[in-house]
Amino acid sequence: MNLNKLIVALLLCINCNLIAQITTTTDKINIEIVKSKLVDNVSVFGIRQLAVKSSVLRKVMIKTKIKSTEENKTKLSAFSLLDTKNKIRYRLADYKGYNGFIGEPELIPFRKDRLYKENGKEIDSYWLPEYNETVKDYFNDFDKEGYQNFELKINFGTSEKPKLSILYFGETEYEKFTAELFFAIIADNKDSNYELYYKNEKISDITFNK
Repeated sequence: MNLNKLIVALLLCINCNLIAQITTTTDKINIEIVKSKLVDNVSVFGIRQLAVKSSVLRKVMIKTKIKSTEENKTKLSAFSLLDTKNKIRYRLADYKGYNGFIGEPELIPFRKDRLYKENGKEIDSYWLPEYNETVKDYFNDFDKEGYQNFELKINFGTSEKPKLSILYFGETEYEKFTAELFFAIIADNKDSNYELYYKNEKISDITFNK
């Protein structure tokens, strides 16, 4: 093989390696993993300002590109992260979605729990994620046998007067978009073996780079 043919062969090989791996679910949703990495616990989740303050946990992010249809848009609460070595299934802790460079990102958080004041009156403040029973949470619909679910309650009160609720994320308005998926994993297990799931389907093996 002469030098020119060798260069062409190498370029073809490089181009093949650059082709993204895209998984198509049975729901006809295409999910591409762009990158996955460890992120700073001191910084905030997305722009919701949900910081991981415990040294026991480590925040990670998986950036994806997703394409669905108008009739079957992506349900964010159906994503989970599996630690296959330690048999832990993590709930999505935060999400930021966007389909362009202009405008505010999509956040769509919901509370699983009602929150109450000391006098028994329900708290319904504009700064809280909404409590809405009509928005379905899919996380527990796809429990995996042999795995323990791991989900965190967020404190919307103070250390003296905690107001705790699990967060979940609704159905996106987008058909084609970029989704940043954040999870809070056990720090000691950051180098374990991970898999990203949508509903009950494996999307990809995941390794977290620094």
